[in-house]
Amino acid sequence: MTMKHLKNLLSTTALLLIVSQGFAQETTPVNKQKIDELVSTKIAMDKTGDFKDRYTIQLFYGERDKAIATKQKYDLLDLPWKSELKWESPYHKIWVGTYRSRLEADRALIKIKEEYKDAFILKP
Repeated sequence: MTMKHLKNLLSTTALLLIVSQGFAQETTPVNKQKIDELVSTKIAMDKTGDFKDRYTIQLFYGERDKAIATKQKYDLLDLPWKSELKWESPYHKIWVGTYRSRLEADRALIKIKEEYKDAFILKP
């Protein structure tokens, strides 16, 4: 290897090292308190059902008196999913649960259909 080739090789290597330092990532420390706060906020929002991209099961759609009776009957079954009375003009609805995935909703629907044959999954 000649001196000219060695000089070019060293120059190229030095140039590549300098350029690679310019593209190196800078890191900043993570604020653990902020992450914990965001995680707890997300968990609270999951529990209250603040996300609109969830599935639910509808048990009933009709008159108010029948809706209240259906809700009371469902609540006596002591299933793990909370029922909710909704009003959409001119009828009332009974919705059960807030499910993150269709699979989770399908599993709940199998148990609910034992008592409510007309129940179905919807994504409000």
